[in-house]
Amino acid sequence: MTLILALAGTASCDTIVATGDIQNVLDNSMPGDIVIVSAGEYEPFTVDKALTIQGVGSPSVRAKTQNPAISIRTGGVKLLGFRVEGIPRNQDDKFRYYMDLSNRKPQYSLNQPNSGILVDGDDVVIEDLEVEGSEAGILVKSARNFTLRNASFMRCDSGLRLLECEGGKIEGCTYQECEKYGAYLEGCDGISIEKNKVVGNSGAGMMLKESSTCVVEENEFVENWQGIFLWNSSFCDILENNAERNVYYGMVIASGSNNSIMDNKAKKSGGGELGLQGIGISIQENSTYNLVVGNVLEENLNGLDLTRGCRFNLIFCNEISENSNGIRLDKNENNLVYRNNFKRNLISGYDNASHNFWNATVGNYYDDYRGRDRDGDGAGDDPYWIPKGSSCAVDWRPLMQPAEKEVDLEAAREDLRRYATYKPSDDLPYKVENQTIVIGTKPPSKWWG
Repeated sequence: MTLILALAGTASCDTIVATGDIQNVLDNSMPGDIVIVSAGEYEPFTVDKALTIQGVGSPSVRAKTQNPAISIRTGGVKLLGFRVEGIPRNQDDKFRYYMDLSNRKPQYSLNQPNSGILVDGDDVVIEDLEVEGSEAGILVKSARNFTLRNASFMRCDSGLRLLECEGGKIEGCTYQECEKYGAYLEGCDGISIEKNKVVGNSGAGMMLKESSTCVVEENEFVENWQGIFLWNSSFCDILENNAERNVYYGMVIASGSNNSIMDNKAKKSGGGELGLQGIGISIQENSTYNLVVGNVLEENLNGLDLTRGCRFNLIFCNEISENSNGIRLDKNENNLVYRNNFKRNLISGYDNASHNFWNATVGNYYDDYRGRDRDGDGAGDDPYWIPKGSSCAVDWRPLMQPAEKEVDLEAAREDLRRYATYKPSDDLPYKVENQTIVIGTKPPSKWWG
C-alpha cells in the first residue's frame, strides 16, 4: 500500500492515493479527504466517513455472498469511476453463510438481495460506475437525495433498487439484460429519472411501486417485456419518453391516480419469441384522474387500453395511428376521450361494458369518418359510432380536420367534470342534450385534486 498525502497551502482535506488494502486507507482517512484508487482488483470495503473515492482506470471490486463489493454506511459520500462484479441470487449460499458462526456481523438480513453496492446514507453521489451480474446492482434504503449518474448495469437480477427513498436523481444510466427489472423503486417520493437507456430487460424496464411525485423524463425503453410500469403510484409525471419494440406493454399505469403521461412515444409494442401483439399505453385496475396527453401511439395491437374499473381519466390530444385498435376501453366509466387524431388504424375504437364519453364541445378526428359539416363549424353533424364493443358509444361532435395540439389542462379538466357525469346508481339510458351524449345529470361527487 502506498499513501501519498498532498496538502495545498491551508487546504482542509488530504488527497490520498491508495493501492492494495483500500479498507486500511479508508479507516485512517478523515472526513472530507479524497481517496484516489488506481486500476486493479480489490477486496470489498466499507465507507463510514464523508469521503470522495475516485477510481482511476476503472478499479474493480468483487462482491461476496451477503457482502457487497462496496458498502456506504454514512452520508455525504462520493464514489466515482469503479467497476463492480456482483454475486447472483443463490439461497443455498445465503443459508450456509448465516449458519457459519464466524459470520457474527452480517451486512444485512437473510431476505435482502446480494448487492454490488449497498447505500445507507443521505446525500450520496455515485458516478461513472459499471455493475455486472449482481442480484441487486445498487441497493439504496431509506436515503435522501441519492444521485446516480452515468452508470451501467448488465445482466443483474435488478440493476437499481431504491426502497423508501426521498429526493435525488437517476440520470444518464444504462440498464441492459436484467432478469427482473432494470430499475425498481418502491415507496419512493420525489425522484427524478432522466435520460436513461433501458434495453432488453426480461421484466419491466422500470418499475415504480407505491411511489409518488416522481418525474420520468426523456428515457429510452426498448425491447423490454414492459417498458415502464407504475403500480399504485400517484402524482408522477411520465414525460417525453420513447417506448419502442417492447414485448407486451410500452407503458402501464395500474391502480394509479393523478399521474400525467404526456408527450411520449409508444411504438411497435409486441412481438418477441412469443409473437405477442402489444399495447402502447395501458391504464388499468381502477386507475383514476390520470392525464394521457400529447402522446404518439403507433403500430401496436392497441394504441391505448383502459381496462377494469378506470374512472375520470382524460385522454386527449394524442396521435393514434396504424394500430389494430386505436383505443380499447373495457369495463370503465366516466373517462373522457376527445381531441385525439385517429389515422390509418384498422379499428378506431372499442368500447365494451362501459360508460365513457367520446366528446365534449368537440370530439375526435377519425380518418374514416364520412359525415358532413353543414354549418361549417368544424365538427360533423352526423355522429361517429365507435365501431366495436357493447356500449353503443358515440362521438357526437367528430372533427372534420385533425385536431391541433393545443394543451390547456385546466380547460380539459373542466371538460371532464362537465361531460363525464355518469353515476352507476342512476343507470339511466343514453340521451342527447345539445348534441352531446349524457347519462345522468349530476356531476361526480369527487373531482380532480
